[in-house]
Amino acid sequence: MQMQGPQTINESYYCLRNKPDGPISVLTTNSYVVGEYNVSTGDIRWGRVVLASQKVQIQNYLHRHFPPTQKNQIVAA
Repeated sequence: MQMQGPQTINESYYCLRNKPDGPISVLTTNSYVVGEYNVSTGDIRWGRVVLASQKVQIQNYLHRHFPPTQKNQIVAA
């Protein structure tokens, strides 16, 4: 999925992707980067303190809107 600009996660956070194949940055409404989401793996690297309840909301949003694309899943024959 291509991101066309900032997307609101909730009243305190939004996400933005600077390059089509780059990580998705998670920012506060004051534009402080608090984390980066890797679409390939589904992992989020946090760079600032975020409340656990907010982390869960952010993770759920990112996984729902940008599901991990990792292809190393085992397929039954």
